[in-house]
Amino acid sequence: MALATLLARHYQSQKINDRTVSLHALIVDHKLRDNSTEEAAVVAAQVQKLNVIPHVLTLDWTTTRGNDSNDENPRHGSDTIFQKPDKTHLETKARLERYKVIAKQCHSLQIKDLYVGHHSGDQVETVVFRFSRASGIDGLAGIQGVAPLSVLNVVEGLNIRVARPLLNVSKERLRATCEDAGTLWVEDPSNQSLDYQRNVIRHYQHDVDVAAENDAQSKLYPLSTAAMLKFRERINQHRQFAWEQVKPWLKDIHFDTENGVCHIKLQTTESATASGNIEWLRESQNHVASRLLSFLVRWVNCKDHAPRLDDIQILLRRLRHPVVTTTTPSSTNNGLATVERENSSISTVYRRKKTRVSKYKSSQQLTEALLQDKDNLDVKAQQQQPIHVAGVLFSPPRKTKGISNHWTISRQPMSYAEQMSATVSVPAIFQDVLENKNEIDGQNRITDLLWDQRYFIRIDGYSLLDWNRRAQVQRRICIRPLAPSDIAGIRQTLDKVGGPEEDLKKLNRWMEDIPGNSRFTIPVVYCVDEQQSPTMLLSQNKSADSSKSPVSETLLSLPTLGIHRESPQLKVISWFKSRDINVNLDLRSRTDDALFESITH
Repeated sequence: MALATLLARHYQSQKINDRTVSLHALIVDHKLRDNSTEEAAVVAAQVQKLNVIPHVLTLDWTTTRGNDSNDENPRHGSDTIFQKPDKTHLETKARLERYKVIAKQCHSLQIKDLYVGHHSGDQVETVVFRFSRASGIDGLAGIQGVAPLSVLNVVEGLNIRVARPLLNVSKERLRATCEDAGTLWVEDPSNQSLDYQRNVIRHYQHDVDVAAENDAQSKLYPLSTAAMLKFRERINQHRQFAWEQVKPWLKDIHFDTENGVCHIKLQTTESATASGNIEWLRESQNHVASRLLSFLVRWVNCKDHAPRLDDIQILLRRLRHPVVTTTTPSSTNNGLATVERENSSISTVYRRKKTRVSKYKSSQQLTEALLQDKDNLDVKAQQQQPIHVAGVLFSPPRKTKGISNHWTISRQPMSYAEQMSATVSVPAIFQDVLENKNEIDGQNRITDLLWDQRYFIRIDGYSLLDWNRRAQVQRRICIRPLAPSDIAGIRQTLDKVGGPEEDLKKLNRWMEDIPGNSRFTIPVVYCVDEQQSPTMLLSQNKSADSSKSPVSETLLSLPTLGIHRESPQLKVISWFKSRDINVNLDLRSRTDDALFESITH
């Protein structure tokens, strides 16, 4: 309420591009307490007095009895039940649902700047909470004043920027602001409950502040809110300095922002050495290397949190000291015996010229003999091994494929269980679609989902009722991972329907640039017979059993590659969840510094 009061004052006489600024208040009724609806109405009435347009957004915790809660098309007449989240996950679930409806409302209103009223108390709680979890400097830097929307579970949130101008203002000052302006507010009774960790931290912090105020020499002063805010500010300065050192290296990385893959050169180039630039992978630049790799891993796997520091350190060690594969003549394995060890050089395949392998009793003796007798070895090939970390695959450069001298960073290949989990089937038409096309307003949203936690996929289309009647069969839309057995069929389909030559080039380029089974981690959209379950479809793609009858399916789209079969009924769009790199780095350029200064003072 203090934020609404201050924003209303600031923009009262402000204009942007000769247009009056309209302020909208997004009020979320969580429906988790008996009086929440009445409280939302009170808040809406108050912001209206400030000439702010209120929007009450109500969360829906009902689910259809006997149906899957994710069912897009529940049966008519089915009973619905109220299903409140359990206390353990209540805060997380409420936060996800809250920002989902907020993002959709912002998109509907064409709003890109979302102002949130976090204050200095929230900042300290966050720092203490992250300190208890042994966070690094990114975590201890606390809440950022300007950042992209972090809770990103709907596509509408991709372009939203969150601004928090009150982070240096105490709750007491905000309360005084409301009292001075005559603005009423509502106290959330759950703030007094010690069932939630943040509330425990808040009460503890209050006791520390009281003790520090009563005794200027108190040993608790270093833990007071004032001291913690100073600590956080210094840590944030370190964080900003570290990122300034990382940003130049990001310019040399090739980001495929449609498919969530990037390509990076790890070795020092001659031009870089000549210009005096220091290779970021060297020991002296450990903090730059670890921060850059952490960013890349998080960008590819689309997680809400950075990977564990231990994983990044292991990755660094593997990149600096790859596993060496040493191969020598033997009576087994086609005359080659293989042993492995860590070395600072790249993996090398050796062939013995004269010495027989059988004289060595163990692989360790063989390895030592090879290393001591380098003059008697013939280097036949050089090969680095791929590295798996935090669900991401680092693939070394290949001689004839991919981007020359660049490592490829992609999602690690999917297990069969992951493929099953990522296979989604939705009805091609809703049961409540009217048969009269004239009564259908525009397009029907067939599905809108987050696939494999990496891609937002949206399928829009007119009613497929007539299409299904002509085919005399009900059909379903299936979204699943691309499979090796799909490739030939997709190429044949593109040739058959006279697809543009560029589509074939896109598919071939993907197969060339991405190594191994990581190629088969992007979504493909098919229209299949309803009688064929997604499980059967996936099994037949995985199996080579020719006795099974082929599944009748029609290719609709490889959305991330921009390959779409022409269809008047359907439109398939995809977005990679991790934002474009420039969006992450340049958000500050949209900041209204005058507004921040006006509100703070």
